[in-house]
Amino acid sequence: MPALKLSYDYLPFDLKQCFSYFALFPEDYEFGSEELIHLWIGLGILHSSDHNKRIEDIGMSYLNDLVNHGFLKKNEKDDGSSYYIVHDLLHELAVKVSSYECLSIRSSSVRSVKIPPYVRHLSIIIENTVVKDRMTFENFKKEMIALGKRLKVENLRTLMLFGEHHGSFVNIFGDLLREARAFRTIYLSGLSYNVDKDMLFNFSKLVHLRYLRIKSVWNADLCFPTSLVRLYHLEVPDLKEWIGSFRLKGHISNLVELRHFLVPYYYEPSLHAGIYEVGKLEFLQELRKFNVRNENGFELSQLGKLAELGGSLQICDLEKVQTKEEADESKLIHKSRLHKLELEWNISRTNKDPTREKDVLESLRPHSNLQNLCIKGHGGINCPTWLGANLCVKNLEYLELHNMPWIDLPPLGDMFLVDESGEEHLCCTQSPIFNNLKFLRLSCIQRLRKWAVSCPHSVRYQNLKRLELTKTTNVESSCGGNGARYFFNHLKVLIIHDCPELFEVPFFHPICCQQEAPWLGFLD
Repeated sequence: MPALKLSYDYLPFDLKQCFSYFALFPEDYEFGSEELIHLWIGLGILHSSDHNKRIEDIGMSYLNDLVNHGFLKKNEKDDGSSYYIVHDLLHELAVKVSSYECLSIRSSSVRSVKIPPYVRHLSIIIENTVVKDRMTFENFKKEMIALGKRLKVENLRTLMLFGEHHGSFVNIFGDLLREARAFRTIYLSGLSYNVDKDMLFNFSKLVHLRYLRIKSVWNADLCFPTSLVRLYHLEVPDLKEWIGSFRLKGHISNLVELRHFLVPYYYEPSLHAGIYEVGKLEFLQELRKFNVRNENGFELSQLGKLAELGGSLQICDLEKVQTKEEADESKLIHKSRLHKLELEWNISRTNKDPTREKDVLESLRPHSNLQNLCIKGHGGINCPTWLGANLCVKNLEYLELHNMPWIDLPPLGDMFLVDESGEEHLCCTQSPIFNNLKFLRLSCIQRLRKWAVSCPHSVRYQNLKRLELTKTTNVESSCGGNGARYFFNHLKVLIIHDCPELFEVPFFHPICCQQEAPWLGFLD
C-alpha cells in the first residue's frame, strides 16, 4: 500500500480527483468508458480551456492516463467491447484517499461505519444476504434508521444505490433522504420503484442535479419521473437501461445544459425526433433523429444551432423543406463530428418538385469528415456535386443510395444510364474517388443499365468488402473484362436481389466472395 500511495501522490491533481470516486463503487465493478466520463461530468471535475476540445475528450484523456499509470485495467469482452476495472488494492487506496468526502456503506457493516463530518458523496451497497431471513431484514432496517440520525443528508452531493434488493428498503431510504436537495449526481441500480413517488419525494426540487443514471428491473407499474424537464442543470440523464414507460410533461428543450439524452434504443428515434425547439440545446452532442415538420419548433434551422452535434443523425421528411436557404440553415457542413448521416424523403409523397429537391440536397452538404452516408427517396434528377463532380466526402466508408431517379451518379466507375426515352448514355464522373469505401448498397436505381470498369487493373476499391444491388430492375450487366475482378479484389460479400434483367457479374470472384444472393445469373 505505501508504494501505491506514493504513485498516487505523483498523479496530477485532476487524475487524483477522477481516481478517488472509484471508492463509491463495489469492488470488481466493471466500468464503461462513457459511464465514467459522464459521471465525471456530473461531478464537475472535467474542464476544457480549449474551445476545440470537448470535456468528453478531456475525460477520455484522463481515462487513458489512469490506464497508462496502472490505476485502471482495460479488458475486452467476447463481443469486442471494452470495460475497465480497479484492482482490489487500488480500490482500497481509493477508499483511503477519499475518506474525507466519500463514504461507501455495505449493508453488512452499517452499524460499525464511521461517518466523516464533511461527507459529500454516499453510496450504499445492499448485499443479497440482508434479505436471507426476516430477522436480518428487520435488523438492517433498524440500522438504517439509526444511520439517518447520524448522517447530514442535506450536505450530500452524490447518491449511489447498488444491489438488486435495495428496492425492498425504499421507504427507509425515502425517510433518510427526505431533506436531501443538493444532489449533483444520482445513480440507482436495480430500481424497481417509482423514484419521485416512493423515495425521492422532492425529486422535482433537485435543481442542482447534473447526472442521473437509472438501471431498472421490469415492473409493469414503473413510470418515469415526469418532472425531469424541470431539472434545468441536468447534463446527462443516462436511462439506457430503463425498463418502463416514458411520459414526460413539458419540453426536453428546457434542459438547456443537456449534453447527452441517453434512452433505450427502442425509444431513441421517437424521443429524439419529438424534442420541440431542439436548437435550444446548444451543448447537445448527439441527436439520432430529426423529423422536419411544417410547424414552429421543428424547422430544419433548429439543427443549425447545434454546433457540437456529432455521432449519427437521421433527417426525415425532407420534402417539407421549401427552399435551399432553409436547407442551408441546417449548417451540416460545419458539423465536423458528425460521422453518420441519413437524408430521407418520404417515398410515398404525391407532390414531387425535382428542381426544388435538387437545390435542397445540394445545400445539405456535410462536412468532409463524414464516414457513413445514406440518401433515400430524393426526387431531384441530379446527384449533388458534393457527392459527384466536386466530391468533398472522400472519407466515406459506407454509402447507400435508395430510390433515385438521378441521371448521373457518384464516381463509382463508368455507369450506363437510360433516360426517359429509353436511350442509353455513359455517366463517367471525372472526380476523385472513394478510396476508403467498404460498404456500398444501391437500391431502386431504375436508370442504371450497366456498370463498367474502365481500367481493368485499377485497385481504386481495394477496401470494398460488401456490395449490395437490389430492386434495380433495369440493370442488365456489370461488365469490365477479365481484369474487372481486380477492381474489387477484396470483395467478401455480394448480395443481388430482385434484379431480373441482370445476367452478367464478372467482378464476382467465387473464391473470395460469400454468396448471399437468392439468384445469380452468371459467375465469371
